[in-house]
Amino acid sequence: MNTAITQPIYQEAMSINRTIQKLVRGYHSNGTFNLAFKIKDDIISICNELDQGVAARFEHTFEDYYSRAVQSSNELLDHVRIANAARMLKGGFPEELIQRIRLLQMKLILVLELFKSEVALDYITLSNWARQKVAMN
Repeated sequence: MNTAITQPIYQEAMSINRTIQKLVRGYHSNGTFNLAFKIKDDIISICNELDQGVAARFEHTFEDYYSRAVQSSNELLDHVRIANAARMLKGGFPEELIQRIRLLQMKLILVLELFKSEVALDYITLSNWARQKVAMN
């Protein structure tokens, strides 16, 4: 099984992780302190699932890890939305970060849909398809 396309997706998730860690570092609690840890846990969970997916040797384990990463990305988006509504961070989470998370989620969904097909996948094509799907939503 060729999982070469998954490495850039993992790197992208790690980049989002670094951005989130910088945003929630050192702020003072306003009653939503646990939400910050939940958001950190969500992105770390996504990164761990993708890391396991990159190393997967069998298709069913690859599918399982990536399915869990999609579920974790849904939770992350929900928690970020709640954090913005609760004004957890001054100025909230940037819209660019939310778009990056949505784009990552769409890439994960597309990889799950297409990795068993005969379509030749490369990261650039996958990124373009994901952008188009996110733009349609």
